[in-house]
Amino acid sequence: MSGTASLFILKRGWLYRYADLQDGRRQVLRVHYPGDIIGLTDIAMCETFGDLATATDVTLCPFQKKHLDKVFIQSPRLTALIFSLSMLEEAILLDRITMIARNNAVNRVANYMLELYSRQKIHTNNTVFTTFNMPLTQDVIADALGLTNVSVSNAFAQLKQENKILNHRKKITILDPDKLKKDLNFIDRFFEIDTSWFPNA
Repeated sequence: MSGTASLFILKRGWLYRYADLQDGRRQVLRVHYPGDIIGLTDIAMCETFGDLATATDVTLCPFQKKHLDKVFIQSPRLTALIFSLSMLEEAILLDRITMIARNNAVNRVANYMLELYSRQKIHTNNTVFTTFNMPLTQDVIADALGLTNVSVSNAFAQLKQENKILNHRKKITILDPDKLKKDLNFIDRFFEIDTSWFPNA
């Protein structure tokens, strides 16, 4: 795939980035939510990594990559934010790799639901809630976690039996998020960005 000339702001809907593996399977790498900048990973690359697919209807707002020089020169704080967001994306991906390597299917699914839950809290100003929309299919979840569709289904059934997570009609309910985070040693990276070093306006 050739490199893209634009970044995109996801105004509405959910997207996910994935890579096709040599054996025909798929690895889902990142889920994008409203407000995300799509294409940060590809800024320095001549070719894009992987492909994008929609989980819902989406609205995208393009921003040409060639205009980033003006942002970097004229707005050092915005440049620092863009850099920090790209580092945040890498940290979350590393967390997920570590989590997948050390956990069974049930804990992988629970941890991933906490990741989606924590990400969506950003758009609610950290408002307390336990139920959120989750339009990803079990196939997409399985491909994000290195599991089979059946393993994901069984994991949700066990989490429901243990009164931890309910999955019903594209909605997820985490019955006690704080307890589940503690049980899984989940690190919420989304509220950990250090802005103390950002240049002055």
